[in-house]
Amino acid sequence: MAAAGLKARRRQRRVREILEAAMAVFAEKGYAKATMEEIAEQALLSRVALYRYFKDKESILKALLDWKTAELTERFEAVRGEGYAEAIRALAAEGLRFRQENQGFFRALYSATGLPELLRDPDFKERKKALVRAVARRIEAGQARGEAREGDAGLLAEFFLSLVLSASARDFFDEGAEIPSPETVAEVFLSGTLAV
Repeated sequence: MAAAGLKARRRQRRVREILEAAMAVFAEKGYAKATMEEIAEQALLSRVALYRYFKDKESILKALLDWKTAELTERFEAVRGEGYAEAIRALAAEGLRFRQENQGFFRALYSATGLPELLRDPDFKERKKALVRAVARRIEAGQARGEAREGDAGLLAEFFLSLVLSASARDFFDEGAEIPSPETVAEVFLSGTLAV
């Protein structure tokens, strides 16, 4: 039993190394131009060995999407803030820090031709719901304390996430463009949701 657990942990560690290697290749080349051979080389694997873990680039992108969505959700859930406005500011800062730390992931995401299918994948939809809930809970807490306007917290959370992610898209589609600061993102969102 212990040997099976050790084997599973080794495989999980190797998969993480492959995904990190893929992000590095995607950051340099973009998704369309990256090859499985380059990912294997970056991961210090043979191409044949890489195919034991992933059948193609799309399966790598799906695994990256699952991993990074779960990671951002965990990071959002760990954010603390005194009151509604402070929590929103902290979430915006964390979201944009995440974008900065994961540029290869976002470059792959925005340049992938199969992205629409991946975003319709049931596993991704569940991960997205968890991410939205992590933000919606902060909004609901602000509403309960009378600090935030009433409204559908889930829809407001999706709007908040679109503000954070649009900064990532701007960086990809307009290289060298100024990225909004966390303060700007938070203030735009708060201007429409703070209780008056």
